[in-house]
Formats: sequence, C-alpha cells, structure tokens
Amino acid sequence: MIKWDYFLDKIKDVKIMDYLSIFSMVAALFIQPFYKKKFKNLWLICEEPLEARDNGYCFFRYMCENQPQQICIYAIKKRSVDYKKVRKLGKVIEYGSILHWVAYFLCQYNISSQKGGKPNAALCSFMELNGIFKTCNVFLQHGVTINDVRWLYAERSKIDFFITSTIPEYNFIVEKFGYPKKTISLTGMPRFDNLYNRKINKKQVLIMPTWRYWFKLNSKKYQGSDNDFETSEYCRKWIELLKSKKLDKLVEKYQLEIIFYPHRNMQGYLDILKKISSKVKLASWKNYDIQELLKSAAVMITDYSSVFFDMIYMKKPVLFYQFDEKEYREHQYGEGYFDYHNNPFGKTFHDIELLLEELNRLAEGNFSFSREAEESHRSIFPYWDQKNSERIYHLLKNK
Repeated sequence: MIKWDYFLDKIKDVKIMDYLSIFSMVAALFIQPFYKKKFKNLWLICEEPLEARDNGYCFFRYMCENQPQQICIYAIKKRSVDYKKVRKLGKVIEYGSILHWVAYFLCQYNISSQKGGKPNAALCSFMELNGIFKTCNVFLQHGVTINDVRWLYAERSKIDFFITSTIPEYNFIVEKFGYPKKTISLTGMPRFDNLYNRKINKKQVLIMPTWRYWFKLNSKKYQGSDNDFETSEYCRKWIELLKSKKLDKLVEKYQLEIIFYPHRNMQGYLDILKKISSKVKLASWKNYDIQELLKSAAVMITDYSSVFFDMIYMKKPVLFYQFDEKEYREHQYGEGYFDYHNNPFGKTFHDIELLLEELNRLAEGNFSFSREAEESHRSIFPYWDQKNSERIYHLLKNK
C-alpha cells in the first residue's frame, strides 16, 4: 500500500525537469516497439547521470571484458568527464534521453548503484510503486548500508535484487527493510574487485565527509534544520579542521599529505573551500579518481560516509569526526547496526583537538591496522577476492 503522504511531502523537492521528462517518456512509449528485438534481454546499467566510477561502472567494465555475449548498455550524459572512458568499453546512451526511456521499458534488468538510477528517478519511482509499470531493478548500492535508511524500505522502493557486502549488513537488511529474503544477496560490491594492486602512501591522509540531505530542501522533514550550506555548522566545522594550526604541525612533523575530497554535492561551493590551508590539497571529483585515492591513502577521516568500509576492506584505519551527530540522526539517517563509538576499526570524535591527537597517535604507529581490527575483518567480510562482479553476474544469469 503506497503512503500518499510520503509522496505529497516529497513532491516539494521535485524539479521542473522531472515534469518535462514526461514528454520523453511518452515519446518512448510510441517508439519502443521498434526496439524490442534490439533490446531483447538487455542489461541496462548506470550510476549518477554524470558519473562512471562506482559499482555501476565497475560492473559494466566486468561485463564488457568478461561477458561480451550479454548485451549491456551504460547510460551517462555525453558532457560527463567519464563519458569517453565508458564509450571505449561498450555501448552507451544519453542519460535521461528518449532512448534511455526505451531501454528502461524493454530491459531485462535495470542495474544501478543508485536507487534513482533510471531515466527520471521521481517519475519512475511513482510508476513502479503504484504498479503502473513493472521492471526488474538490481540495486548494486553506492556503499555498504549501515544506517536505518527508511527510503530504502520495501514499501518505498521497487528493488528486486538488493546487493550486500558484509554479514552484519545482510542480516540488518533482511530483518529491518521488509523485503523477501530471496531479494537480498550477499555477493560483495563490484568496486571491491579493484581494491587490490595498491601502492599505499604512508604519508597520505584522505579526508572525505558525506553530504547532508537537508541543504536547500523544502520537505517537512528538514524544516528547522541548519539547511543553508554557506552558513552551516557543517561548512564551518570542516573548514575549521582543514585550517587548523595543529593539523599544520602534524603535516610538518610527519611530512603528511592531506587530501580533502569533497562530496560531489559540494562542487558548487568550491570557492568557499578554497579558503582552506595551503597544506591541504583540494581534490575535485572531476580530476581525481576516488578509488585511486582510497588505494593510496594510509588513513581516512570521515563523518558517517560508508566509504570507510572500502578502507576497512583494504585493512586500513579510519577516524570519525561527528560534530553534528544529534542533527544527523534526526534529519538524515536513524542509527543502524554499526556502532561508531565502539568498534575496532576507528574512534569517533566531536572535538577537533582530540581527533588530531588520535591522528598523531596513528602516524606514530605508521597507520597500522590493529590485531583486533584484523580479527573483525574476517568476521564481517565473507569474501575477500576479486570475484564480486562475477558473483553478481551468475546471480542474475541463473534467475
């Protein structure tokens, strides 16, 4: 049963382009009969409209290189900096175009690292949840699910294959999210296949905070929140860390290389971030490959981003800087199974001084992975190999 109050609230955040997308959808309905043969058994793959560097891209690359007999098409905007990279691998279509709609209507599987990985997220979600159109959605995920993410619950999502990577994550989703158990598969994420053959720079510190959904949104859920990025505590606290004199001293003491990788939603605010210390390298997503940064970094500082699991997978330490924990839990995600305050992989701090003291301690120890973390690693990752994409392929092929 669809919760209409949920849709009525979310419609406040729908953009004009979402409404204009209806015209492309209608056009696709008229021409799709001409593509039925061409798109028979098609696997349609994507991520965000302008990106190809996450699980969607990694799975598409695996398919093109190892399973060329299976027709796969990747949807991405031509203006993307990643477009040429994908085009060299295989077939692509313009994200959100009429042809993307046709492929969406006719494909065997719609595969994405994003829940909204479709020609138009709002429109497709409305049709799927109301039974107007049925497709088979494969959710590769953007990262390991660790929080109580209500918009991923079965009542709010049309997901037919929900890919997971860790044992606690699998159990949490099975027990909490309301899907039939057969929907959830423990295979590992495609991007984990690429976290090998790494050259670790023991001087490199990667700082990578996640975003706050409440910035610039109008839904009732976010009313009363600190939702202006430029004046937000979020912006102020991260700049304060990056400009810290104590951090500068650690850079000089250990010859550290500090790399700040802003979330893609922060790209429009790079001018503000340029105020940070000259000792900090600002890594734009257009110019830096996140996987290469993860592979080379010795340690990560983040807040709540599940990308820290990529570091743990590679057996590297992490630090959590959570100055807005109460607001985050109230306005973004409820607490899940992972305890940021009591785990073997990294400590949590609300205070910059204490955070940097721990960074100093880790630097003194050459950023080693503790024995306790090593033992926990074996208990949560059922696979530690380069066969994650292969397992997903066989899962889909054998259905």
